[in-house]
Order: sequence, then structure tokens, then C-alpha cells
Amino acid sequence: MSFDVQVANTVTQMREQGFAIIEGLISEERLRQAKQDADKFLEESPIQKQGPRGPVNPRMCKDLFRRTRAFDDLYSIPVVLSVVEEVLGGESNEHLREVWGGSIQFAYCMLKDVVPGEGPREFHQDDVLYPVPRPHKSIAVNTLLALDDFTEETGATLVVPKSHTWSEPVSQTPEYEVAEMPAGSLLLLDGAIWHNSGTNTTQAQYRRALNTYYSSRWLRPLGGPYLGLTTTELEDLSPELRAII
Repeated sequence: MSFDVQVANTVTQMREQGFAIIEGLISEERLRQAKQDADKFLEESPIQKQGPRGPVNPRMCKDLFRRTRAFDDLYSIPVVLSVVEEVLGGESNEHLREVWGGSIQFAYCMLKDVVPGEGPREFHQDDVLYPVPRPHKSIAVNTLLALDDFTEETGATLVVPKSHTWSEPVSQTPEYEVAEMPAGSLLLLDGAIWHNSGTNTTQAQYRRALNTYYSSRWLRPLGGPYLGLTTTELEDLSPELRAII
């Protein structure tokens, strides 16, 4: 499949369903390195959660961008940025570039791990922090790069198709789909779609993911100005990454 066709197909899925999956986004070698690096930074959360077999301590790493450069190449993958630009900017991209210097921004990133025995969160929307009346034009895209296989048993993300177009409050009993995908794949979520992590019913299989959040350029980034980096540190980043910060 050509680059343009892949982008077009993914954008169509995002607009119609509110989510899309790109399989085989990164190589096996890059995946192995990402797994090793992730385990250096994943830490037990101080908030204990109740799982199907009792309390568990989830693992995560917030403020990842400020802490390491190990994942920098994964924030600016061309096919992902092209999809996000179309979903958030579309025909107004050129105007947004003139006004804001770009149509999208890299707004936040973290590592998440649904550990064995961990139960689900509540269904929610990721753009809820921005007080924009619903339904509204897409203003954010959240992505999960699977470092382990996403299966129903390991707690793959649960998504409610087309809910990004709804105006009603989020229900906790919706009909949903399980977004299963092999490690190395990417799940893209419109910021308005109802979704949730599933239950990890396994004894020893982890469900690690690199979580990257992109938003429209005119919004304040969730990670704050420059995502916590100094102007000197920004100079050491790749031009592709600097362009979206």
C-alpha cells in the first residue's frame, strides 16, 4: 500500500469511526529497543486499583518527554503526522500554518502498562479538558503504540465506534469493540471518542504502550510550553520534532 493510500484510508476510518489502527508501524528491531527503554522508566503508580483478582499497582511514566530522548523518533513518524494533520486541520491546514506556524502540535506523552490482574477504567473522552461544546470538529488525536500485543485478555483498548460525533454524556454501559492489534502497531483515537482500557485477565502478560497526544495548534499543550524542555534542549531535537512543538 502506498503512503498516500494508507494516509487516506486511515483518515477515512478516523472520520467515520473515530478510531483506526495502523499495523506494523515500526520494525521488530525498533520494537525490541522500545520495550527495553520502556522498562527503564515504567514505575508503579501510587494509586492502587482494584482488579478481578484483587488490588494491583498499575505501571506508568508521566512527563516522558522531559525525562528521556529514547522515544523521540516515534513522535514524528511521517504517516502518523500526515493522518493527524488531515484529521485536525483538513482543508484549513494552509491557513493554520500561516497563523500558528502549523496545524498540529505534539502535546503530551507517557508510558502506560495494563498489568496482569488490572481492571478497567471508566469510559471517557480525551479532549474533555477543553471546554468546546459537543459535537465539535476534531481537536485532538490520542495514539497508543503497542509495545506488547493488544488482546482482549491483556486489556486491549475498548472503543465505542462513532461516539466522537455524539453530544450526550459518556455512558458506562455502551456497546463497544475491542481494539486488538499486534505489538508494533498503532491505535489512533479521536479525542472525542468514548474509550477505556480493558481488563488484563492474564497471570503474567503485560500490555505496555507509548501514549502520544496531539492537538490543534491553537490549544494549550497538555504538557505545558515545550513539554518541559528548555529552549537550549529544544535546539538538540530533530527539525521534524521541533516543528510540532
